[in-house]
Amino acid sequence: MERREFLKSGAAVLALSASGKSLAKAGQLGAVTFDERSVTVRGRRLLVSSGEIHYARSTRAMWPALLQRSKALGLNTIATYLFWNFHETRRGVYDFTGDRDLGHFLDLCQEHKLGVFLRPGPYICAEWNFGGYPPYLRDEPGITIRTLNKPYTDRVEEYYRRIAEVVRPRLASNGGPIMLVQVENEYANVAKRYGEAGQQYLRWIVELAHRVGLDGVPTTMCEGGAQGAIETSNGFTISAERIDAVRKAHPGTPLLWTELYPSWYRVWGGRIAPARDPRSIAGAILDFVSRGGSGWNYYMWHGGSNFGRNSMYLQTPTYDFYAPLDEYGRPSIAGDYLGRFHGVLDEHSSILLEGIRAESVTATVRTTTWRSGQDELRLIQEGYGEEKTEGNPFTRPSTRALLVNGKGDTLFDLDAVQAQVTRAFIAPAWKAVARPTEWLRWNEPLPAERVDRGTVAEQPVEQLLLTRDATDYCWYSAALEVAEGGAKESTLVIPYGGDFFYVYLDGKLAASSKLPLEEDRGAITPEDPAHPRAVANVSERDKEHGFRHTFTLPALEAGTHRLDLLATALGMIKGDWMIASPMNYERKGIWEGVEWGGGPLRGWTMRAGLAGEAAGLSSGSEGTAWQAGKETRPLRWFKARMDVPLNLLGGSAVFRIDAAGLGKGMIWVNGKGLGRHWLIEAASPPHTPSQRYYHVPADWLKASNQVVILEEQAAFPATVELQARL
Repeated sequence: MERREFLKSGAAVLALSASGKSLAKAGQLGAVTFDERSVTVRGRRLLVSSGEIHYARSTRAMWPALLQRSKALGLNTIATYLFWNFHETRRGVYDFTGDRDLGHFLDLCQEHKLGVFLRPGPYICAEWNFGGYPPYLRDEPGITIRTLNKPYTDRVEEYYRRIAEVVRPRLASNGGPIMLVQVENEYANVAKRYGEAGQQYLRWIVELAHRVGLDGVPTTMCEGGAQGAIETSNGFTISAERIDAVRKAHPGTPLLWTELYPSWYRVWGGRIAPARDPRSIAGAILDFVSRGGSGWNYYMWHGGSNFGRNSMYLQTPTYDFYAPLDEYGRPSIAGDYLGRFHGVLDEHSSILLEGIRAESVTATVRTTTWRSGQDELRLIQEGYGEEKTEGNPFTRPSTRALLVNGKGDTLFDLDAVQAQVTRAFIAPAWKAVARPTEWLRWNEPLPAERVDRGTVAEQPVEQLLLTRDATDYCWYSAALEVAEGGAKESTLVIPYGGDFFYVYLDGKLAASSKLPLEEDRGAITPEDPAHPRAVANVSERDKEHGFRHTFTLPALEAGTHRLDLLATALGMIKGDWMIASPMNYERKGIWEGVEWGGGPLRGWTMRAGLAGEAAGLSSGSEGTAWQAGKETRPLRWFKARMDVPLNLLGGSAVFRIDAAGLGKGMIWVNGKGLGRHWLIEAASPPHTPSQRYYHVPADWLKASNQVVILEEQAAFPATVELQARL
């Protein structure tokens, strides 16, 4: 009954037919319309050449240059997610100022004559903490996230109403830059879990977007959508079979490619994906356009950085993606190549979108021809049959593609342009420009040295109930009673724990979690026969004990020993499949007890956060007794002054911290968090840290700067330095 009542407000969108005629009618929205050929903006068909730039992964000072370079490299559209937890900083408190000034970012897009493809979620994935959801959402009473659930949809509706105040005046229908609005994101990944309630939720959120006034432009969904929205596609390539499926399910709508990957994201201890050959990217776009595609969006065009604690579980601070604009905002060799490519496509966009298209295929050559009046354009894909068997999107395609005009003149040759760019492109070198001096240290107290009483319970209390994700850290303390005749190794087991633990015995570091950690860990809770678990995604299968931590403790003499476990979070999940459960099941710390000596260990004291955090050490608190000295021990804070040459400030230089010699922890410059650091080795290439260099935005720096490092391990920052690229 509640569900039926709840859907009454969505009657308008539920009535939308799947037919092309009625959907196209729904798409006639004044400034922006669409049909199966393309999106039309203010009466002109637009070949959408879009790049994803996340305002939350750069700084306000960086935005003008990012947009200027994007325009210069041939983009006509900027796509961005909206980051709910970036704006609703705590329940009911919204922030749209400074680096969170969404309105200013959208206005800058318009100033640079760039359209906007806005992707407000509420779920965004994006390798962002909790998939963009505010952490408090996990603990809303009765909530299930991403389905038709009133505690969830009530909060979503409030969020949409708040962002609509910023977004609505900037829709193209109101003279602004926003051409398309995507609601939800990649729902096919979880659709099997939520069944019909999930499909009702998708229809509801389309209706909600309309109800708050975002219906002035077409609504889209990607990889699993509802009728009433344009369905778009994501992937390294978009096959003919996938295009046919979209055409069949959503007739009358344009073919749009919302996520075209130039590489992949990076996780701690994982494989570092290589840069994708730009010929592969351009070839994939040409193939898509030859099958009727009318728009693509690079994910990412500028990847940027996950500053502070914004990364999802295991995601590194760098989000570079080997993108056309690199992490620091400078054109890469791929950007140079693709900029030339965009110029050719833009010059011939009218015939691509309006011409009569035909194709012919032989054993090894596929030719696509567009004709409009006396004009003709041909795409020749040589070695076409070989391409289907290659299957590696990162390498140079076996297909050689050429775009030629009706006279036979070559307009774009993938290989020839790559040779030109390779000869011309010179990557600027990085140079050391400053090294922090006079490092001071402050020892983070262990639980026995702290004055706060903590939370006392028989069993461990799950970490997020204590921290609300305001910190990565939580101490769990208990006593180990060793009987006479002890003095032998024992095993400590955390059956369900996250994410990384340090084990202290009697004040000394004795063990830590084994590496590598898995991105998708399987079920986050034990099986409940009364509520069978629905497997929604291939990533959830065949995963066992992904949250289990086992430690071998050294021999202990008879008597009472102190056990302190430091649980360190590495970001909240980005999606259901990482825990094989709805996202509101996310957990950190310990939530199913600890086993030792053949049984459960009882009598725990929990302390949320570190004493140094409470004392404001990330900003270099002067009221703290910092000391000199270079001896090492685990769990220590460091700070130092770092002077930057004046001639480098206020100019075009970009900066990074070389964190060589550090272990694991966090870095701040002038109180602003660069992100978590961790110098563990990547799975590949060999002997390469998962991340060694950390972006320092130029606008964060001044002549004299303060660097603060929280180091969890026994490392000293002797070799840390600031580097610049001019």
